[in-house]
Amino acid sequence: MPNLYSYVPGGFTQQQPEYFPAPTPGPQSPPPRERTRSRVHSHRREATWSEPSPRSTKPSMPSRSNTDPAAIDADEIRRKAASLGIPADYSLKNWDPNERPVILLGSVFDASSLGEWIFNWTKYHHGRSHDATKTAGGLWGLLIELSSKLKRSREFYHQIKAKENREILDDFMESGERLWSKLKDLLKACEEYMWRGARGVASPRPEEGKTVQMGKKSGAEFVDAMFNGVKEWERTERLMRGMVMWCQRFEVNCEDILRRPDA
Repeated sequence: MPNLYSYVPGGFTQQQPEYFPAPTPGPQSPPPRERTRSRVHSHRREATWSEPSPRSTKPSMPSRSNTDPAAIDADEIRRKAASLGIPADYSLKNWDPNERPVILLGSVFDASSLGEWIFNWTKYHHGRSHDATKTAGGLWGLLIELSSKLKRSREFYHQIKAKENREILDDFMESGERLWSKLKDLLKACEEYMWRGARGVASPRPEEGKTVQMGKKSGAEFVDAMFNGVKEWERTERLMRGMVMWCQRFEVNCEDILRRPDA
C-alpha cells in the first residue's frame, strides 16, 4: 500500500470536491451524534499506514462486554462516571461504561466513539475521498487497538505467574499509558482551535452579535487542527506512528503471554 504521507508531508489543508456530500455530523459539536448498537460497524475504515504489520491492515474490533451499554441503567452509568471524577453535567451518551472514558469538551467518549467522532467530522469537512479522511479512519482503528490491548493487559495481569512476563507486560502498559497521555494532550490542543471557531459564530439574534456557540465551524476547526501541517499535524502523525509501533511490538512480545498466563 502506498504511503499517503509521502506526498502530503505538511498535513492536509486542501479540500477535495465531494460529489456525494456527507451530512453534517450533528446540529452542534459537541455533543456528537448519539451512539447506536451498530455504531462501530457504521463506517468503513481504511488503513493508511505503509509499515508492515504482523496482522491484517484492518485492526480487529475489541471484545465488548456481553452487557449492551444501552441497556444499563442511566443512574448506574452516572454513578460510575462520578466514581471516575467525571462532572455530573457532562454528556455520557457516547460512552460505553465498560470502556475507559475520554473527555472532550464536556462530552465523554470511549476509544471507539472518539475515533468515530473524529472520522465523521473529518469526512464532513474534507470529503470522504480526501486523504485526511482515510487517515482519520486509520486513527479510529489505532485508538480501538491501543485501548483494547491495554484493557486486556489490565484484566489478565494478575493471572500471569512468571515474574519475567509480568515485567514485560508492565513495560508495555507503562508505554501504552504514555501514548494515552499524548492523546489527551493532542485533544486539548485541538480543543483550543475548536473554541476559536466557536467564538466567531454569529448569534441568530442580531443584537447579540458574535457569541460563543458550538456549531459546524467549531467541529471543522477541531479536525482541521488535527490534520493541518501548520497546526497539530506533526503531533498527530507522531502519535499515530507511536501507536502503530506499540501495537506491533505488543503483538510480538505480549500476545503469547496473555494467551498463556500460566506459562
